[in-house]
Amino acid sequence: MGLKEQIKKANSESEIFSLLSKGKSFEFATEDTRRAWKSAAKVRLSMLGINEVVQTTELSTESKKSSKKKKDRVRR
Repeated sequence: MGLKEQIKKANSESEIFSLLSKGKSFEFATEDTRRAWKSAAKVRLSMLGINEVVQTTELSTESKKSSKKKKDRVRR
């Protein structure tokens, strides 16, 4: 069972936060995957009657995308 499914089945706030912390160690997880974990956590917390925002366990990663500057092209 994947982390997202575990978050969806978690029975407590502490279990959800523990799973999100576990996800921090997954260095190859994409931003989309991390966003899905966070979203699943918000939904599950809401279902459990906990209206806390998941900012405390923000799954921060440095952006792997390099910013490319577009060259100005001169039309002739």
